[in-house]
Amino acid sequence: MSYSIIETCIGCTACTKKCPVNAITGVRDSLHVIDPELCIDCGACGAVCPPESILDELGDVCRTFPRRELPLAKVVEDNCIGSGCELCIHVCPFDALSLTDAPNSHDFFGVATVDEKRCTGCRLCEQSCGWGSIFIDPPREMLKKRVYPVEVLTPKEGRGVQRAREAAAAT
Repeated sequence: MSYSIIETCIGCTACTKKCPVNAITGVRDSLHVIDPELCIDCGACGAVCPPESILDELGDVCRTFPRRELPLAKVVEDNCIGSGCELCIHVCPFDALSLTDAPNSHDFFGVATVDEKRCTGCRLCEQSCGWGSIFIDPPREMLKKRVYPVEVLTPKEGRGVQRAREAAAAT
């Protein structure tokens, strides 16, 4: 099952801009739709949806992240073989990955680097890397609102954690 958009969608188009495979269609100010044939279950759309109107493949509500905390690719330089592979660079639909030169080394071909402004956290690079040298942070589990509500991870003036605990105790 692919991701889906529920009726609380406000038609802001944030999800359409983040989708790496153009699986989301719709016009501004109306309900958008995700094509299940094109959706790759990456979660990039759910992380940017202001009204949190996107359900993941399990039917859980995706939580929205503040811009500075959006899921991004991270490179483990010790594992990356650079120009010997380049799978992550070729699979990235946003050209967010590139290869850096490695000066002062005769047998090293550089490592992949991430352009954070272009990265959507779609996980295509993570899935293509056979060396375990690239991953998306935060992990997939943290994209679920029910598991990690925003009040717990980013408390406002210290009262958010208390409100989240009181809400959890009430249910």
